[in-house]
Amino acid sequence: MRGSHLAVIVGGCAVIAAAGFAAAPPLHPVRQGADPEPGTSATPGPSSTSASGGQTFDGPAVENPRGVYQAQITVVDGVVTDVVALQAGTSAPESVRVNDMAIPLFKERVLEAQSADVEAVSGASFTSPAFLESLQGAFEDAGL
Repeated sequence: MRGSHLAVIVGGCAVIAAAGFAAAPPLHPVRQGADPEPGTSATPGPSSTSASGGQTFDGPAVENPRGVYQAQITVVDGVVTDVVALQAGTSAPESVRVNDMAIPLFKERVLEAQSADVEAVSGASFTSPAFLESLQGAFEDAGL
């Protein structure tokens, strides 16, 4: 059986689907001044001091067709001690399933590497680039 191939060019970005696999479209950070989701902030930067005495840093909110993703790191004496998702996609069952698998893996990888330079999570083609981009912003804001 032959697989079908589809290529769509939109705004200079190609989205290719072949044999049931799709490449994730480009990411678009939520712009300053844009209306973020209710109860969230589109502004990256240090947000507070955590109960552990560390400082938290929020990465930028990054939007793609599967929702908005935003990472937060906690830093104690220059060491990343926690990674959480402030926002992770949509409430769609598939998005929830993927993020329930991917976010804990990112936390484990980041805590081990002490860096946002970690591998993407297989099967999380929308979550991985968006969450990694937000993590990178959090690390930059933390000066790490």
